[in-house]
Amino acid sequence: MRRVVVSLIVVLSVLPVAAAASSQVETLVSFNPAAGEFPEGVAVDKTGNIYVSVTPLGQIRRYAPDGSESLLATVPATAGFGPTGLAVDATGTVYAADVTFDPATRGVYRIGRDGSSERLPGTGGILFANGLAFDQRGNLYVTDSISGAVWRIPRGGTAEVWAHDPLLAGNGSFGFGFPIGANGIAFQHGELVIANTELSRLVRVPVLPDGSAGAADVLVQAPALFGADGVALDVKGNLYVAVSGQSTLVRVAPDGGSITTLASAADGLDDDSSLVFGSGRGDRKALFFVNFALFGPPASAHPSLSRLEVGVPGVPLP
Repeated sequence: MRRVVVSLIVVLSVLPVAAAASSQVETLVSFNPAAGEFPEGVAVDKTGNIYVSVTPLGQIRRYAPDGSESLLATVPATAGFGPTGLAVDATGTVYAADVTFDPATRGVYRIGRDGSSERLPGTGGILFANGLAFDQRGNLYVTDSISGAVWRIPRGGTAEVWAHDPLLAGNGSFGFGFPIGANGIAFQHGELVIANTELSRLVRVPVLPDGSAGAADVLVQAPALFGADGVALDVKGNLYVAVSGQSTLVRVAPDGGSITTLASAADGLDDDSSLVFGSGRGDRKALFFVNFALFGPPASAHPSLSRLEVGVPGVPLP
């Protein structure tokens, strides 16, 4: 989500933040802001297809490894909101979080290969469905940014609140008229890592053996994470965060002890909102990310799907 005023950042414990590294950000797709093309979510499947949610239009687009583009599906959208986070399950089925503020249409949608969409049971109760992540058992976790919660959707089951903790709550500092807390989410080694956008932190929640949520704790909290959105993990345990509020992409050490800026607005980032490691040949050490670019002046907006080599493979898809 978009930055507002930097002075809203509360004073936090200061961590080492390395200067921006020289980066090779490659723009793969440029979107047309005049046509309402603002991409918010991105996901990949095991065959290398990339999926992007074009939020105001309600579209889920697919980009094949050969570069061809197609419209996979359209889900409900209203008043500039629509599909946000995306995820792909082990079978290659795409799932989209959808924000409409209408209990009749908001929630999480499963997208069929023919482009049909089906809202998952119980997800109409999610006020602001945002980030999505699967675990190795096929459970789907969904962040609710307004309520500061994580919901779980068991495979073939009904959505339920899984974790509701003050560490996941926002404080309204983005000025939307409602809080934006829990946002990006990633799964690794029996725990979920969740970005809290307004509180500038990454929060860990263990998945206990019975599937319930363990006690949440803060992995790292720092001004460099104000506006944190999407989260991804590599095989060494490093975390990568799209900090939409500052148009930066950062790497966080596994213990949270250091933060390195990999790319910034000077490299072409414009409210980068979601990111994911590639799965195709030659892409496993690359992050694909989208520039949402929705909230700045239209004349200077640069919505895009872009690529950045980081030198370490991402965690394999479940």
